[in-house]
Amino acid sequence: MRWAGTDHCDEGLEDVRRNAEGFILPLTLWMIAIMGLVAAALNVWVANAVANSRTLARRTQLELAQSNITNELIYMLGTRPTSYRGLEVGQEITFADSNDFNAVMAGPSDSGRTLKFDARPYVSESNPDVVVTLQDGGGLLNLNITTPTNLRRTLTSFDIPEPEINRLIDTLLDYIDEDDLTRLAGAEKTQYDRLGLVPPANGLLLTPFEAQRIIGWDKLDTVWKADMAAPLLTTCRGAGFNPNTAPAAALVANIRGLTRDKADQTIEARAQRPFRNIREFGAAADILITDEPFFYTFVPGTCFIVDLVDRPSGLHTRYSLTLEPTSQTRPWRVDYATRIPAQYRSALDHLDPEAHFPTPESIDLSSGPDLGKPKLQQPVLLGR
Repeated sequence: MRWAGTDHCDEGLEDVRRNAEGFILPLTLWMIAIMGLVAAALNVWVANAVANSRTLARRTQLELAQSNITNELIYMLGTRPTSYRGLEVGQEITFADSNDFNAVMAGPSDSGRTLKFDARPYVSESNPDVVVTLQDGGGLLNLNITTPTNLRRTLTSFDIPEPEINRLIDTLLDYIDEDDLTRLAGAEKTQYDRLGLVPPANGLLLTPFEAQRIIGWDKLDTVWKADMAAPLLTTCRGAGFNPNTAPAAALVANIRGLTRDKADQTIEARAQRPFRNIREFGAAADILITDEPFFYTFVPGTCFIVDLVDRPSGLHTRYSLTLEPTSQTRPWRVDYATRIPAQYRSALDHLDPEAHFPTPESIDLSSGPDLGKPKLQQPVLLGR
């Protein structure tokens, strides 16, 4: 027996059920879509976290490799002799005949393996992923001690207009001198304050990049691009100029009468045989050098610009290393360190597979307190 209206109730329940099913299906689809988006976002987050961790790990490994290479370099600089060829790291080292004055002044004879300080690339033996370049600071244009004439030659080689050259020379000299007197085209504190810039240090530059704070020098894009690609400018605390390690632009800047073509010719000649003295250099450059004979040196100094490049990541670090052999507490120091921006990094497709930056172990003859040290032939004093 069915009550009146029962059929209507059943039909109502059926409608409610159909409506509920019609609501649950879209809700389920929305939940699945949201869960998919959450899963995708989580996957992206995990992938980014893993990538960041790998990058951080690689940078940590690179910093460790750079520290090891720096220690290796300091060890070799402190224990191996230098010559006009560079740093002698071969196993056979003998000194020159005392009767040959030029040979004595040039240092020990060829040891069979030499590290050059002319910014050529070396592959590290301790970490083959790292490329090392060494540049003698004495072969660059030193902004702290350069002359207006040398600066003019440098800036002219980059096609900078003459009026701008006069201004750049004066602003640099005003920046590093100790007085507040303004040169004709220079600038002192008043001019910097007027432009809202940091006033001159009135002292020597700490790094070559500090020169970008000087009025006008921040606009020298071609100069800074060349310096970033390979060292050209330096602020090393030292005097003298080494033609054996200088790039072409530095040769033109520091040597009167030398053109870019002759500079390239000179670099080709020294690749075959580095120069021992000013006479050999003048002959290769085909010029007569009569001024400032004591300005030139043909062996590396005590300040070096070191570039370390990680080949997998392309990270490029540059720092200035100075030896202080007479210091009782600090035999060496890092003057500055910086990262070279990616847009200035040069390709490393020209590496010489035979050019390696050695480890201390590879230049030792054998183990042991005595056999582990190369036996140097004692030089004979002149006049004996």
